[in-house]
Amino acid sequence: MAADALRGLVAALESYRGRDRVVRALCYGCQLAGGALAGPQESPTGLPGGLLAASAQLSACRTALRLLDDFAMLSYSCGYGLGPKDEDGLVRGLSVLCNLANQLYYPCEHVAWAADVGIIRGESRKWWVLSTVFWALSLLVGILRELQTVLR
Repeated sequence: MAADALRGLVAALESYRGRDRVVRALCYGCQLAGGALAGPQESPTGLPGGLLAASAQLSACRTALRLLDDFAMLSYSCGYGLGPKDEDGLVRGLSVLCNLANQLYYPCEHVAWAADVGIIRGESRKWWVLSTVFWALSLLVGILRELQTVLR
């Protein structure tokens, strides 16, 4: 049983998507535990502060790895195009809008990251906000698309 679990973990960690899922789960887990343990303190120390610091590092790791996702997203979007003709028109439109939001999310995040690390000059905050808007739009449109699919 333990050997099967270990093999499953190793298999997940050997793929980009699997590794991203594990890092994301650890990131959010550390953030949740650190926040819950910290209470209303402004600047947590000890274990809560360490967990929050680990969460920030894992989040930064995921951001850096997403620097390489542009071409995969572009390939997916181009492959989908305007969607299959036999698919519901509203679902196709929502899928195209979702792809567009995702396509715009990546460069905004890259500019924000580049400004944060000093590669380019400028304020990163507006780029982080814009990338968050595109990310939220993608989530919202994705939810609407799934609702349309389920209700159809």
